[in-house]
Amino acid sequence: MSEVSRPTRRWPRLLILIASSLALHAALVDWGRRQIVMPGQTQEQAITVELRPVPPPEQPVALPVQPKAATPATARPRAAPQPRRSPEPSVEPPDEPIRETVERITTPVPEAPQAVAAPAAAEAAGPASPGNGQGSSTASTATGSGDAPGDATGKQYQTSAPPSVLLEYDVTGTKDQQPAYGRGSIAWTNEGQRYKVEGKAKALFFTLLNFTSVGELDAWGVSPELYTEQKGFKSATNTHFNRERNVVSFSASTTSYPRRGGEQDRASLIWQLAAIGRGDPGQLQPGAVIDLFVAGVRDGEIWRVQVLGQESLTLPIGTVQTWHVVRQPKPGSYDDRVDIWLAPQHEWYPVRVRYTDLRPNGDYTQLDLSGLKPAAQ
Repeated sequence: MSEVSRPTRRWPRLLILIASSLALHAALVDWGRRQIVMPGQTQEQAITVELRPVPPPEQPVALPVQPKAATPATARPRAAPQPRRSPEPSVEPPDEPIRETVERITTPVPEAPQAVAAPAAAEAAGPASPGNGQGSSTASTATGSGDAPGDATGKQYQTSAPPSVLLEYDVTGTKDQQPAYGRGSIAWTNEGQRYKVEGKAKALFFTLLNFTSVGELDAWGVSPELYTEQKGFKSATNTHFNRERNVVSFSASTTSYPRRGGEQDRASLIWQLAAIGRGDPGQLQPGAVIDLFVAGVRDGEIWRVQVLGQESLTLPIGTVQTWHVVRQPKPGSYDDRVDIWLAPQHEWYPVRVRYTDLRPNGDYTQLDLSGLKPAAQ
């Protein structure tokens, strides 16, 4: 009984294996039918894939661009044409001769009489002293008296030369627009009938100005005979007031003027003004005008000295009451403006002197009194 029953148990397993195999084959056959095109099928039922080469990219389209600025050569705005300026007048240094203007300078200058022959000038000058002329023919006609140089008369002032003194100064200013400081001195010697002025201004080791004036003390006041000036590293120049030939001449030029009396140089001018103040203080009043012929280092001209009025100054020596006078050069001139402060309480000595270069970016030199000493005889 046991042996007969064993074959009966194997049959169910065999049937399961056969059924599974048949199902698997049926699934494979169905999948193959869907994937393989049978001979009876149309082309439209087939699925095909075609690989085509990728076409080259289209050329980029140039978009409209706003025009660029011009190339660097033309991009920069063209500068507006500058108006053509006439060349600036060349100004020779003061110590150089002016040979081109000898003939013009040695003859009377017509502009000078017109500039200073105003009624106010005539009133300020007062009555003329007959028989004497002042300065050159230009200076004489500037006083408004006389038609010809030989008939011209000048203005004589009442003068009293101050006593001898050594004035010491603190010097300030600029040199080439750089601050400059130093010391200066003016030695005035009154010998009764003669005088001598020696002045110098130094900034450290640099000499700004060195000058000497010698001459007589006469009816005109301070009357120079020889003036010597030396600035910086320039050569010294001489201005001669020749009494024998009655000529004012210069070592720095061939210019000359007739000498008639009353002429000044740039150093004696200050002491002539002091002598005028000491002679009669009423001659130096606010608004007064004093016209003097002043010879420089190469030529000369009328200097109109104006009295501005009284001023109180605070100086190294203390507070001082002064009279302020100024010489303003003619418009367009490159000459210096000269300001002078005279102190009546100190014998009308110059307690402050200032030289101002009126050119653009010009320099100045100022001397402030710091001490008074007896002059060495």
